[in-house]
Amino acid sequence: MEDERITRIARAMCRAARLDPDKPAGNAGPYTMSMRQQGHEAPQPAWMLFRREARQFVSRHREVAVRL
Repeated sequence: MEDERITRIARAMCRAARLDPDKPAGNAGPYTMSMRQQGHEAPQPAWMLFRREARQFVSRHREVAVRL
């Protein structure tokens, strides 16, 4: 349940940054990173760039995140 919540929030943050959550972010603009992470064969979707921020949001705003 918590992982699903993190994913939903990360995807929303990605869309708010005007990125397609399902496409690789690439290496252009302010959101850059190597999308090929250890343990993954293909480039990862852009929403994964926002996982850390989504976790931080949930930990700081539990009362709000419970409803998301």
